[in-house]
Amino acid sequence: MSTPETPHTSPTTSPHTPPSTSAAAQGEWERRILAELDRRAPELLELAGDLIRIPSENPAGDCSAVAAFTAGWLNEHGIEARIHAVDDVPDAGPGRVNVVARLRPEHLPAEAPGAATADAAVPDTATSAPSPAGTPAPRHLALAGHYDVVPIGDTERWDFPPLAGDVVDGYLRGRGASDMKAGLAGQMLSMVVLRDLGVPLAGPITFAAVCDEETGGVTGSPWVLEHGMLDGVTGAAIAEPAERGFPTIGQKGLNKLRITIDGAPGHGSLQPLHGTSANLLAARAVLALQDLWKMAAEPPESVRLLIADSVDYAEARTGDGPGAYRPGISQVFSHVTVNIGTLHGGTGVNVVADRAVLEVDTRIPIGLCRADVNARVIELLAEVGVHVAGGETGAGEHVPAGGHAPNARIEVAAQASEANWTDKDDPIVVELVGALREVVGPESKGVLQWASSDARFFRAHGIPVLQYGPAELPCVHGFNERCRVADVVDAAKVFALTAVRYLGLAGA
Repeated sequence: MSTPETPHTSPTTSPHTPPSTSAAAQGEWERRILAELDRRAPELLELAGDLIRIPSENPAGDCSAVAAFTAGWLNEHGIEARIHAVDDVPDAGPGRVNVVARLRPEHLPAEAPGAATADAAVPDTATSAPSPAGTPAPRHLALAGHYDVVPIGDTERWDFPPLAGDVVDGYLRGRGASDMKAGLAGQMLSMVVLRDLGVPLAGPITFAAVCDEETGGVTGSPWVLEHGMLDGVTGAAIAEPAERGFPTIGQKGLNKLRITIDGAPGHGSLQPLHGTSANLLAARAVLALQDLWKMAAEPPESVRLLIADSVDYAEARTGDGPGAYRPGISQVFSHVTVNIGTLHGGTGVNVVADRAVLEVDTRIPIGLCRADVNARVIELLAEVGVHVAGGETGAGEHVPAGGHAPNARIEVAAQASEANWTDKDDPIVVELVGALREVVGPESKGVLQWASSDARFFRAHGIPVLQYGPAELPCVHGFNERCRVADVVDAAKVFALTAVRYLGLAGA
């Protein structure tokens, strides 16, 4: 069995070490930061509400207005920000724009790569300034997230205006409150507070607010990373919604397939004696693919504790109520899941179907890789008479030919990824989880997510990353989206404490 080429990208120890500092001095800075965030909590909620009230549904994905507001607010508050329009991706669509901002410690040389200049508020790359000979390079933190949101849907099924952006009964309300404009607001204000208080951070912070996450496009985080705007970053926190106290530090692999099956048409009155029904072959394929669940994953020893913690986390949240997860949901972490998302076939009820198309979403656990799963897909299909043609797929991947005349082809969706994670002992995980344990509760720990997100792109570029943001998880992507005010404020505190502890203080 083959193994993932890049299962994870973060070392257990970081080569970038913050300078030692007086615990008393750092403690005093942290007390001042927390007090200032409490004082400015109304400003935080106003900012989050402003972001919510700016439409940024995806599809259609036009983020021009929310990007302009985000960059403008940061610049008005002394954080250098620039809007980057995506103009080099064919058919990207209107309004694919990203915002990158920089908080650069004053002690770093202005002329160094990655430092802001008068001609460019935010440079094209984010490489940290070089350190004097004999001293470790400073760490470089990225705070990131997306400002596109899923569509509002039927407004009649909302109990309040979908873009309310108001606070009622202790909740921030509106599309994006949980996913993830409140988290972005917390990152933005935490940077401003660090700047306004003059906290002497030992390394820079780069903030990236991106488009195109909700539809898995390439013009958001992938584009920012490919264009070098986060080069030099040593650790990142994405404000994706997470349960209070449980950031996600890894995720399953993403593997979406489009399977086209050809039949032989004929008059419907002669089935099954004449013609070959592509729909019948598709039905057999649907049933056969369920056996992907039986594939055995063999995770490395180093990640088994993380999987065990994730199992406990998932099972503790099962129940009998409407919409609740049922006991056994934690099996998702050790099995390939298979969802037949769409099935279309035939041209009319009285015609033997000449073609059927399946769209299949498989998620792959740590310990298996996509090549293994796709090879098994071909085997299972062949067992029911669906024989895949070899060749290059739409994603540039090779599919081996079977021993029969082909009557099907497979296309692998773009942006597929292997299972990926960040080591629980990586400094960015240690510091953010440590901050959570103080702000939220001592039970906080990193867990896996069964979905996928922009974190996979960060890890593919060698950046250790985890995800944490304020959220009311049951309402994410649903009607009546909201988020507890207390969680919004606490998340901002966690981002600020993480920055101070991860980067360290200069000159101490």
